[in-house]
Amino acid sequence: MKKQERKRIHVRTLWFFLLVHLIFFSGVAQSDFPESPITLIAAMAVGGPTDLSARAIAIGASSYLKQSIVVDNKAGGGGTIALSVTTTAKPDGYTLACSPSDPIIITPMMQKVPFKPLKSFTPILAYASPQHTALLVKSDAPWKTFKEFIEYAKKNPGKVKYSSAGIGQSMHIAMEVIAQQDGISWVHVPFKGTVPAKTALLGGHVDACSSGVDWPPSVQSGELRALATHGETRSPHTPNVPTLKELGYDFVNRTVHSIVGPAGLPPDVVKKLETAFRRGTETPEFKGMIEKLYMTPVLYGSEEYDRYLKEYWARSEKMLKDTHIIKEPATQPY
Repeated sequence: MKKQERKRIHVRTLWFFLLVHLIFFSGVAQSDFPESPITLIAAMAVGGPTDLSARAIAIGASSYLKQSIVVDNKAGGGGTIALSVTTTAKPDGYTLACSPSDPIIITPMMQKVPFKPLKSFTPILAYASPQHTALLVKSDAPWKTFKEFIEYAKKNPGKVKYSSAGIGQSMHIAMEVIAQQDGISWVHVPFKGTVPAKTALLGGHVDACSSGVDWPPSVQSGELRALATHGETRSPHTPNVPTLKELGYDFVNRTVHSIVGPAGLPPDVVKKLETAFRRGTETPEFKGMIEKLYMTPVLYGSEEYDRYLKEYWARSEKMLKDTHIIKEPATQPY
């Protein structure tokens, strides 16, 4: 009897020390994150604002984490291809996405996507706003003003072709709002980013471009002309160009650029990544790039960005329904 009792005590002791060992070493492993390079999937084409800002913010984040961050571009689907890849990754913090908020929220309202916008991601950080996007035409185009352009489009249904960075991007939605309000029929030509969309205009393949924020140099050089901008206020680079809001359209570009991971990231990993990318926004390289890209800095941590996405869904769904662009979201949020 005593021998059996000693055996039971011995077994319980072994289990106790095994449990302590597992708890201790799992905690050590988690605190050592990351132990290998992190992949940051950029949702847009090389050379555009998403790509360049991702590479800039990765500099400081990589330094803080003491691991390299490899930027991998997977453009297409208005940004949803990169996001789809991210949602299927192991939720360990080693695969993340850098994306505007539009492919997460607005694009899924307009087309079916293989993820749930408010369920499939772990928000980490939002870091910049490209609010001053714009409607552009070539400098030798016959339209000198927004009014002239709209009048032509009304009189010539289906003739005007315009480019954008993809279906469901704010620049696409801006044109749809105008079309719905003014009864215009024009042709949308989506591309895999702002650079190819603007290149199509410069090459004469489209009549106009609803452009990302990287347009000021092309306007200042005389290649292109801005007819309207999409911000809450006029762009400081073209103070003589009106906003869509001034022109009577219920549209302001409220998208933000951000870092997200797959759903289910451990809280301590989220915290470490959030801290790392916050550090990334403090470097001269990042600040210089954001200024160069004509973006406005913002800073939403994980919880704040999560609230933003939920509010953005509600506000965007109402706008798209009110303007009859959609009847119901093509993808449900949860």
